[in-house]
Amino acid sequence: MSIYDYRDRSAYGGFSADSRYCENPHILKWWTDAHDQLIANQIEAEQWAWPWGVTDRIVEISSPEAVKTWKAEDPICSRYAWYNVLMYFAISRANKMGLAKSIRAPKRRQCPLCCETFVEDSLPIPLIKRLGINQLDFCAPCLRDTVLQNSGNDKASEAEIKSHLRKLADLLKRIPPQDFGAGVHDLREMSTDERLCVLLELKNKPTQHRVKELFGTWFKALIDAELLEDGARRTSLGTQCLARDGHMCFSLGEKTIDDLLHALGIPHEREPTYPEGNFRADFFVNGAFIEYFGLAGDTDYDAKSNKKVLLCKAHGIKLISVFPKDLVSSRKLESMLLTNLGITKSDVKNFPNSK
Repeated sequence: MSIYDYRDRSAYGGFSADSRYCENPHILKWWTDAHDQLIANQIEAEQWAWPWGVTDRIVEISSPEAVKTWKAEDPICSRYAWYNVLMYFAISRANKMGLAKSIRAPKRRQCPLCCETFVEDSLPIPLIKRLGINQLDFCAPCLRDTVLQNSGNDKASEAEIKSHLRKLADLLKRIPPQDFGAGVHDLREMSTDERLCVLLELKNKPTQHRVKELFGTWFKALIDAELLEDGARRTSLGTQCLARDGHMCFSLGEKTIDDLLHALGIPHEREPTYPEGNFRADFFVNGAFIEYFGLAGDTDYDAKSNKKVLLCKAHGIKLISVFPKDLVSSRKLESMLLTNLGITKSDVKNFPNSK
């Protein structure tokens, strides 16, 4: 059995660390009150799952030189992976300071999809990240069969696949990207009822291999399912369409930017996540976020946009804001993007093909 088969037992058996681990003088040399506060915040946000990823958070707020020196000088790092050494130091320190006492006991729940009971800590970390620690409403076996990569029906017919795509698009109110559900943020903002409807439909999804076998590409499957007309689909929020490099865009403005980056040969990533708040930017390029604020002027939209601006300032992320007026001239858009990205024409020639 794998940890994705469990319902009645903890996926990991809990975390424990010797009380002496937190007495490590090599770590205490650079440890601060800010690190203790970080552990407290991590416990509040992630409960029993807090140790996963705490090492990354610790390193982020620590002096790079101090961490480097510690790894070189601490004898225990020559015997064990430094990453785990720091994690177990944090666990031991959380216990010594009494911070771990605030962790609530995992609840026993009933999965709406299979009606089986399960304990919350039976879910592996990748599934906890998809649902959120305070909304663990489905069991691991059901999620394994619906959202994990490589799950799906490898015998689905063309008609079944097209029907599935149409139903999923209706539920999501947008064109579903390939392997929807596998993304960490795909289900996070949904209510339990919304998740149930989506997961019920994902039980009918085909494997990526089956889609390729019958249609050749995901794009062709969307066209055959009549979700795309001339490579686009109109929604109340804009026109969903595919850029020339195959990236799914949620407005013609995003497509304009994507096509320009592609034409220039500038590597770009779609929908990178913000450090907090479950927000996504439109593009990540050369260390900066690019946001197309196509609905500027709408009160709710502007409020969300302002939160993104503040998050970028708080985390030292360069934000390049693009508005509809910037799209009037492709030449001006190109100049504006290159200038703000700190890229010259000669730099562009040296970039590999975009993603």
